[in-house]
Amino acid sequence: MTRILWTEKSNIGPGLRARHAMAHDSVRGQTVLFGGADENGTVLGDTWEWDGGNWTEMANSGPDARMDIAMAFDAERKQTVLFGGELNQLPSVVFGDTWGWDGEDWTQLADIGPGPRAGHAMAYDSQRKRVVLFGGATVADTWEWDGEAWTQQADTGPPPRLFHAMAFDSNRGRTVLFGGRDSADVNLTFGDTWEWDGTVWKQVADFGVPPCEEPAMAFKNDSVALFGGIILVDPRAVFGNTWTWDGKHWTLRQDIGPGPRSQHAMAFDSKRGRLVLFGGHTGTNFEVTLGDTWEHSEG
Repeated sequence: MTRILWTEKSNIGPGLRARHAMAHDSVRGQTVLFGGADENGTVLGDTWEWDGGNWTEMANSGPDARMDIAMAFDAERKQTVLFGGELNQLPSVVFGDTWGWDGEDWTQLADIGPGPRAGHAMAYDSQRKRVVLFGGATVADTWEWDGEAWTQQADTGPPPRLFHAMAFDSNRGRTVLFGGRDSADVNLTFGDTWEWDGTVWKQVADFGVPPCEEPAMAFKNDSVALFGGIILVDPRAVFGNTWTWDGKHWTLRQDIGPGPRSQHAMAFDSKRGRLVLFGGHTGTNFEVTLGDTWEHSEG
């Protein structure tokens, strides 16, 4: 196995949380974190940035507090795009709004487009300059954001699912999707890998990473990296392995680093060449909420 060197960087910054989202702002060199839920289940609406050494709280205004959101950095428009999520406290709300973060302020960009949803995934296609969104609802719909409006691109492809992961492979021009849970059946967990070329979805693997939901993925230099995840079908398991996808094969990397977890978030700091991982839950029943920051380098 090729070594992946994980290093714990900080226990100071955003409080303990899971079900948040992160994206790396490659223009300003900052990794952006928003929302999630804390160890008491309180849903959060704070914004933080990581510069490689320190976390800084940036804003407490903008999108309503929410969890199970998705974010991606739109390099063409120089903003982090956020869509959807849910507030599971009374009154319960599932959101269908779109927001942009420019490093100083959140701006609502749209309130029409994909239907309200949570547990979806997004990735930025840097070649076609579109944010791609899939799933999080009971239909298998694919949407793209061009900076002005959402357009539905497909309603076929991967089966409907929640809590999957996506990342854009800029070397091959493909959005990669892995895993998740069937939208209607909590006992059906996926272990399939799909790719979107801007026109059609193609299933490219059903082997490698064990079936799981709520892993985290990011593209790093030459491959898609995946960490963690959980399967809720007995015998339950929570994972702490690092895998990479090169377009043909999943490869298990050295599994020394962050402890097993799910509902965490991960982004690739392209300026510093580091994967950044924060928080999540550990335990097969989400017993412990985490607030640790990790980075990886290859060796």
